[in-house]
Amino acid sequence: MRHTSLLWLCVLLCITMGASAQCSDTLTCSYPHSFTWQQSITPSALIATGTAISFSPLHASIDAPIHTWLQRDGHQRYEIENGIQYIPSASVLLLKACGLKSQHSWRDLVCLEAGSAILAFAINTSIKHTMDVERPYDGVYNSFPSGHTATAFVGAEILRREYGKEYPGIAIAGYTIATGVGIMRMYNNRHWASDVLAGAGVGILSASIMYWLAPYLRF
Repeated sequence: MRHTSLLWLCVLLCITMGASAQCSDTLTCSYPHSFTWQQSITPSALIATGTAISFSPLHASIDAPIHTWLQRDGHQRYEIENGIQYIPSASVLLLKACGLKSQHSWRDLVCLEAGSAILAFAINTSIKHTMDVERPYDGVYNSFPSGHTATAFVGAEILRREYGKEYPGIAIAGYTIATGVGIMRMYNNRHWASDVLAGAGVGILSASIMYWLAPYLRF
């Protein structure tokens, strides 16, 4: 099952790279948020790194030590990330309501957010239920990748694209919150570091794909 899912991940990344290359010869790529190969580097690297760590001896030398260090004091869990994961996405619409100029209209923002969230959920769910990676606590095999982290980074990437040019501080804040969600998932003993890396990549990639599809879907 793991080999099948690894192949699926490779196919996803190849489709992403191929689509961005194909975009250079398409008139619709004049769209300001067209998907370029440069935009695929960061999410692809995050997914590839997370996958490499999780399914190799690196798991024992990277994931395990980080997990041990974070759990060393036997602290109480405060799973505030269950709510915080939605702050970046909610902020996209809240800032629009407060009058900040975004790159898209209300309708388009809702479509972009919904489409990105659905795509991230579909990718995460399909991988989780085929790779069967055990969580840091025993008996649960749906650890890879982190869904909370993916959700947070979907919102952070949309924040960056909509407001980052005019308000770079907003983009930084969005990515800071998303990173915090990933750290909290590890701190609360819910995920390995590799799960969080891959989840971040899935979130950024899902939002990027929706922006690439936007001119075709008339967003």
